[in-house]
Order: sequence, then structure tokens, then C-alpha cells
Amino acid sequence: MEMSKDRAVELISSLLIKEQGDGLELAVVGVSETSVGWVVGWNSAKFNLNPTPENFLIGCGPYLVDGEDGSIYQIPGETFRESDWKAMFLAEFKGHVLPDELVDSTRLSLQTGGRVSAIRHLREAVPILNMAQANRYVQAVQRGERPPEELVLLTRQSDSCPPLPIQRITGPAI
Repeated sequence: MEMSKDRAVELISSLLIKEQGDGLELAVVGVSETSVGWVVGWNSAKFNLNPTPENFLIGCGPYLVDGEDGSIYQIPGETFRESDWKAMFLAEFKGHVLPDELVDSTRLSLQTGGRVSAIRHLREAVPILNMAQANRYVQAVQRGERPPEELVLLTRQSDSCPPLPIQRITGPAI
């Protein structure tokens, strides 16, 4: 990782100074290293000195300082606590393709039981797919390709409450 812990704290501290208002002083309250960069927690300076509920600011999701280029991202607190925020970050900002368990299990079914077994497996997993759609999906997996996007979307369960998005705050700092 190119970004040092000290530089990450410096970047967030500068950002917090710009965001302060109405006599409210903000401060870094914790830093931890992750595989994608530095997660920097923040809150009121009063909370940093005296961590009591009355000094705690609600809604202070951490910042991520990208370990490669120093870009700063805001991670909503709920997303940080309840979602795979690293996978979200890598997919959204680094172009990584998220693993697809259904593609993997369909590939395994293809290898162990053949095309008919894979289609059966797929239709059991995703009953909304008709036979032709399941066949197209399996054919793509058999060729080593990603299934067509319209079929992939049909296989996804929609979240009743999807995670809030990670937001890019600043660009590269290195």
C-alpha cells in the first residue's frame, strides 16, 4: 500500500477542518488498515476526549482513504456495518467483477453432471428462468463466458433495503 497511515490521517483531518461549522470541532477517532486502504473513523472532538452519548454525533460513517492513490470515500455507517463494503468499493471504483455464486455452482453442476444437470440446478435455484433462458445461461457458462446481463439480473434477489452507496469525496492525493 502506497498510502501511509499518517498521510491518511492528515488527509481526513484536513477534510474535517473544512466540514466543521457552528463551533463544532470534528476529530479523527480511530484508524484501521484494510486490504483497500485506511478506514478513518471520526466524530466530535468532544467525543474523542469524553466518549459519552451526549458527545456522540450520529451518522458519522467512516472515510476510506484509498491505499493506492489517496482518494477519499465516505462509507455510510449502515453500509459499513451491514454490507460487504469492500466488495462494493472494488466493484464501483476499481472495476472488479464481483464473484457470482450461481455461476460457480452452475459451472460445478456442468462439470459433474452435464448440461441437463446444470439447467435443472439453475431452474431450481431461480424458478423465474424459463427453459430457454436457463439454457442460454448454461451455454454461456459452458463457453467460459459471463451469462448475458439480462439473465444475470433475473437471478439476483432484489434487496428490500439495499445498502447506501459509497461516495467519492476527493480524487487522488498521491
